[in-house]
Amino acid sequence: MKPRMFIILTFVAIGLGYWWLSGDAEPIHHGAVAQTIDAEVPNHQPEQATKSALKAKSVQQSERHIPIEMTDAASKVAQLYEQQLRHAPYSQPLTLADSDRLTPNHFYPVTIPTQDIEEVLTLKVSQYRFVYPEPIELLLTGSDIYGATVMVSEVDSNKVLLTQSLLEQEGSYIASIAGKKDFPRALQLTVRAHVRGDEIPVVAQVQYMKPSAELLNLEQARVHGSDLLIDARLNVQEAGIYRVRANLFLGEQPLSHVVARKRLSEGVQTLPMKIHQSVLPNHASGLKLKTFVVERMSGSPQEKARFGRSKVSEFALDEVDLSDLQRQAYTPSAQEQQKLAFLKQLGKQ
Repeated sequence: MKPRMFIILTFVAIGLGYWWLSGDAEPIHHGAVAQTIDAEVPNHQPEQATKSALKAKSVQQSERHIPIEMTDAASKVAQLYEQQLRHAPYSQPLTLADSDRLTPNHFYPVTIPTQDIEEVLTLKVSQYRFVYPEPIELLLTGSDIYGATVMVSEVDSNKVLLTQSLLEQEGSYIASIAGKKDFPRALQLTVRAHVRGDEIPVVAQVQYMKPSAELLNLEQARVHGSDLLIDARLNVQEAGIYRVRANLFLGEQPLSHVVARKRLSEGVQTLPMKIHQSVLPNHASGLKLKTFVVERMSGSPQEKARFGRSKVSEFALDEVDLSDLQRQAYTPSAQEQQKLAFLKQLGKQ
């Protein structure tokens, strides 16, 4: 089950929780509905009585069918959450199939056909999300291209911010667009390729933002009970709740997705990252953390998450002695157990 599907089901279950707690789930008895209609609708208004009866029937059907669907969703969420709690939420197992975690900032290439339907133009961007001052790098490939330009514009207003030519390099066309502090968050890249006398547009969208924080370094890992503890030092430009993510590897084999959260104030701050023993081997040789993502989380539905930079691309854990770890299974917290019990209860409604 992909994380996105889990999130969708979670929101469905939460909706069910509110619905269940509000008292709307109380069944409507057919006899009571009939008595209400008979009492409130006079005999000389048959049309109004008919409408009321149809409305009551609709309510009965909703009360009969909707809870079943939502109960099934809550039951599935409960099962998934119970399975997730077999491991610590802050260090979940990771496999090669988890591409969304292994490459969280991946840009999926845009491909369109040319006049010859067997040939295509492909636009690749170095990544999807950029943090100032990162340059936006483009690569255009295809047959019979004899020139191309890129127009950078604001998505919301279509305002053109700049236009730049792509340079030919070994049959492909490339461009490096210098980052600007005043770039809007949502950018549209329109590449116009000249192919056999025609101008073919290829459009892509990316995000560009000012950094919220920068990951400076990580301190030497140490054993703390059943966890391996690593302190991450960040230079925070904007206070808020921060989430730092990374992937743990043994050589080239992914082991765990590591997540840490903490409210940080401005300045140089420390955020502890924990890795539970259940995802760790017996020896630290070859262990390393990679794919760091620094995120200032959204504080409200109207606020979007902001991202930061990382000076750390890879951090080796070779020097720590894992024999000191307490090899005990993860015990869910009281809050996690309460959440699981709530979801299971919803699934029984």
